[in-house]
Amino acid sequence: MVVRYRPQGVQALSATPADGYSVSVEQPGGPLVVNFRNAAGRLSRLEATWSNGPTAKVIEQ
Repeated sequence: MVVRYRPQGVQALSATPADGYSVSVEQPGGPLVVNFRNAAGRLSRLEATWSNGPTAKVIEQ
């Protein structure tokens, strides 16, 4: 996963899933959200924003 942070916003430059995972990238005018999911339903989610500097949160489900 490669993310570009700028004060104007956050952009996904690449998101290559590991074998057995799919990836979806969402950016509905807010934070960048990247979801990696495997066939068993395991989810790894990255939420990236720019708020007085770069911030990121990873959620594992």
